[in-house]
Amino acid sequence: MPHEIAIDTVVLRKANVPLNQDRSQAARMVRRLGLLTRIQRKEVAVLISQSLLREYQRQVVSPMNEFVRVFLELLTTPDGTHVIANWKTPWSHDVRAQARACRFPIEDDHVLRTAIRGHRTAIYTEEERMLLVDACIYRAFRVHIWEPQ
Repeated sequence: MPHEIAIDTVVLRKANVPLNQDRSQAARMVRRLGLLTRIQRKEVAVLISQSLLREYQRQVVSPMNEFVRVFLELLTTPDGTHVIANWKTPWSHDVRAQARACRFPIEDDHVLRTAIRGHRTAIYTEEERMLLVDACIYRAFRVHIWEPQ
């Protein structure tokens, strides 16, 4: 697992449920909460940008469990070590063209821009369109795209 990760909003939204949830999604929920726990324990650093933070705030208005609440609180104080503010600039035509050539969804460019650091990082998502382009995005930007683990 890379030491620096960006979390797609879909993972946070799906983790934001009361913990007495139905067991049909139990395995996925365990992975989501495990990821948030590793972040809270500072085992991995979370990459954040103003764009991604605004999306979290729009889509997770009220935390429904302690894991999500603590995660959102951590993001409000980037320390440069465990919560790292990042935004890939410049976002040139060539960079956008590479992302499109990989078929990375344009509406998720803000997640990719948050994750690109010039060394190996990862985006955690459950969105199939993003997961399918992992190999290409990794070759182009050194960013893996994985399901929570």
